[in-house]
Amino acid sequence: MADAPGSLHGFPASLTSFVGRAQVTHQIAAQLAECRLVTLTGPGGAGKTRLAGEVARQMAGRFADGVWLAELAAVRDPAQVPAAVAAALGIHDLPAMAAADALAHALARRQRPSPPDSSEPCG
Repeated sequence: MADAPGSLHGFPASLTSFVGRAQVTHQIAAQLAECRLVTLTGPGGAGKTRLAGEVARQMAGRFADGVWLAELAAVRDPAQVPAAVAAALGIHDLPAMAAADALAHALARRQRPSPPDSSEPCG
């Protein structure tokens, strides 16, 4: 069964309410409106994944294919990143071409909004 547009994939379920970070959540959402990638950094246990999940829930409706989480913490070989992302997106049975090329090809077929101008630095 296909998931509904705007659905979330891979984010841990929220077991408690999300309180006290409305300002930073709004800032991250604003950055995502301008940039293709926003990186959250901080010490382990600071709530980065929870914060990202909260922003994802708020923004999921803006993306035809929903919002996805690709966990990369266990990936030790950079060459395996495309395969890990493909698996998180549910892209299986990659053709014989390189995983990065197969992932790019699969993603190019998906409908998506026009990305921000990637020639301009974000930050």
